[in-house]
Amino acid sequence: MMTPFHSFHMRRMIPVLLLLPLMAIITACDHKDLCYHHKHMVKLRLEFDWSDCEDPERPDGMCVFFYPEQPGLETRRFDFTGLQGGEITIAAGRYRLLTYNNDTESVFFRGMESHSTHEVYTRSGGLFESVTRGNQSNKGIPRAEGTEDEDVVICPDMMWGCSAIDITISEQGISYICVPVKDKEEWMERPPIVTENTITLYPHELTCIYTYEIRNVNNIEHIYQATASLSGMAPNLMLAEEELGRKPVTLPFEAYSDGVSKITGRFITFGHHAELPDPHRMMLYVWTNDGKAYSFGSESPRFNVTEQVHSAPNRRHVHLIIDGLDIPTPIDPPNPDVPGAFNPDIDDWGEVFQDVYL
Repeated sequence: MMTPFHSFHMRRMIPVLLLLPLMAIITACDHKDLCYHHKHMVKLRLEFDWSDCEDPERPDGMCVFFYPEQPGLETRRFDFTGLQGGEITIAAGRYRLLTYNNDTESVFFRGMESHSTHEVYTRSGGLFESVTRGNQSNKGIPRAEGTEDEDVVICPDMMWGCSAIDITISEQGISYICVPVKDKEEWMERPPIVTENTITLYPHELTCIYTYEIRNVNNIEHIYQATASLSGMAPNLMLAEEELGRKPVTLPFEAYSDGVSKITGRFITFGHHAELPDPHRMMLYVWTNDGKAYSFGSESPRFNVTEQVHSAPNRRHVHLIIDGLDIPTPIDPPNPDVPGAFNPDIDDWGEVFQDVYL
């Protein structure tokens, strides 16, 4: 039998019980509203297709930068070991992308806060770095005529990379634009690529490989050490548009004698800006085994390789040829026991170096 006391409390509990489902509905609505404003994370796969690369050399790994094109998203960097790529998790949204190899040692980066300002460059250097292990003093060293005021910077590493634009990432799928170099023209008017969860990137060579040979070198057996340089080259590369810097610089690099009749070398460069009129002049610096030092190319027409650089069939792979060079015959016999037989740190280069005109 229900007492008045129990009856009173039951009447008070009934409204509370009726309110419980309503409170659950309100709570669920609040949860949905919060979820609507939450960043949705999407798992996707990045793949690298290397069909654009002519040279068989490959990097040890790659990095990928996602630059957001809408508020509320962060710039993200992902690093991969090897050449295949891998899976990442990133917030849904609109992005631009840059990728390049992450195994470089000689280059520096700046402007990394945005896609359009991301830049690669190299430090200042010495004309004789390849033979002095880091000596950066260029005071008094003969330079090619008209290039005396150019900065000297070291050669970059080999670099590969590309960019992708109009990237939209959502839980429903991915759309983006990134195509091989050979297909870029025909893709200009086409819509973005649409995939379920994969972005395919097509890295290509961002830097150039230059090789050279100086043929028919007389008295080559007297060469103890040699190094070389090339003027009028680009100092940096803007990665997004692959735009070269416009201030010409001189690059130092190694030179090797075969001991018979030829001096050769290979070096990496960002390339040359095709719109600039600056000449490309090589300089060769030679130390002979009697302790003398000579420079070649300051005014010699055959060391002006401008036409060879500009007319190269492949701007990424340039081969330069200089035909004919006379190394002075030593007056004094070589003496390996004399300290300073090879001394690039002499202050008064005017007394040691002489231009040899052919």
